Amino acid sequence: MKLQTKIIVLFNLICWALIAGFAVYISYFTRDSLRTKFFHRLEENAQIVGKHTIEEAEHINEIYYEIMRTYLRQLSAGRDYIIRVDKQFSDVAVKPDLPLPPDFYQKVIAQGKAQYMDADTAYLSLYFSDPAVDKNLIVVSSGRDDYGLAEQENLDRTLTNTAGVCMLIVALISYLFARHIIKPIASINQEINKISIANLHLRIASPHKAHDEISTLIESFNQMIARLEVSVNSQKSFVANASHSFRTPLTIIKGEAELAVQISGLNKESTQSLLRIINETDQIIIMINNLLMIARSGLEDSRKDYTNVRLDEVLFRVLSSESKASGHPSIYLDLASTPEIGEMLEVFGNENLLFIALSNIVSNACKYGKEADVTISLQSQDDDFVIDIKDKGVGIPSEEKDFVYDSFFRASNVRSIQGTGLGLLLAKNIIDLHDGNLLIHSIEGEGTHVSVLLPKRTSL
Repeated sequence: MKLQTKIIVLFNLICWALIAGFAVYISYFTRDSLRTKFFHRLEENAQIVGKHTIEEAEHINEIYYEIMRTYLRQLSAGRDYIIRVDKQFSDVAVKPDLPLPPDFYQKVIAQGKAQYMDADTAYLSLYFSDPAVDKNLIVVSSGRDDYGLAEQENLDRTLTNTAGVCMLIVALISYLFARHIIKPIASINQEINKISIANLHLRIASPHKAHDEISTLIESFNQMIARLEVSVNSQKSFVANASHSFRTPLTIIKGEAELAVQISGLNKESTQSLLRIINETDQIIIMINNLLMIARSGLEDSRKDYTNVRLDEVLFRVLSSESKASGHPSIYLDLASTPEIGEMLEVFGNENLLFIALSNIVSNACKYGKEADVTISLQSQDDDFVIDIKDKGVGIPSEEKDFVYDSFFRASNVRSIQGTGLGLLLAKNIIDLHDGNLLIHSIEGEGTHVSVLLPKRTSL
């Protein structure tokens, strides 16, 4: 998830939670307040009914009917129930058919008052002592607060609509806020994408003059690029000088040794020494070439030379080159599982670098394969091409597999075979430059299986 999306989502969730919480609180507080007021009106009604029943006075009658006329409009769908209870009893013998809890009347007698809410209908009961008769009085007043319910419904509708509008406004504000926050970062990211190993002289310009965290980040990044530029230029200078300074004397040494071998009359020991010099010089030249290639792969922007490359053509070049160079008797290229259309075998990359990487892998298979069959196959998967290179050679000891990409590492069971220990490292670096993957499965004494995964062609 992008940072801008995270800011929008987090900002919205927090604000929406606050809006929803505030709306729920207002609704609950209002509902509770209306219910309390309605129970209070029921209590007043029960007081009037109880006193009227006990006193049965004329002036009470007049007051009772006057007040009842006032409250009847607000006590919709309600009735008053008058229940007589023996003074020595703590419960009602005959209870009216009302949806009240079993202990409701006991609570009224013990506490003098009780209330209960059943759906939208409220019940409030009062207990009266009547000294004139042997039974006391319980009055149950019920009613539905239509006025309060209508007010509550209107309030809830208003809160819902208002909350919805507020949430939309918050969503818009969060989007504009996130864009404002992310805009300088997005601008920096675009500038960073323009900087590569080939143009480290570029710098990021500050989008504004304010000295804030963004400008500090830009300044720190520019300083890092400046240090990196100095380091890369030093390495490029070393690689350029080493390419000439190392190869020239080695070539002279090899040439002088080859001339010396041709001198007649040399004894056997001298000839063998000169041949060893020639052989070791060749190994040093190969090692230097690999080291320089590894160094260049990290210092040059090879992507600028990327084109659409057909893998089958690269593999044919590798097969031809390694068959001549290694003299291996049986190298096979299996294309039975490859698509018939050539364009479906293309990857986006540098053809020469891919040739070097695959040649190094095949060269190792030939070198350590004990002259057994070396099989190269190309298959197409969902998003990748898979190049499998298999040999039946000495394999790699299991405890040494984690070191195969280390510089100059050579397995303990191939020390007698000439090599530099740089081939796989160079191949992996090249495959990584092509956003691919290099997998090695090897069993000592049984052989090695190398899989190269390269993503299928993407647009230029």
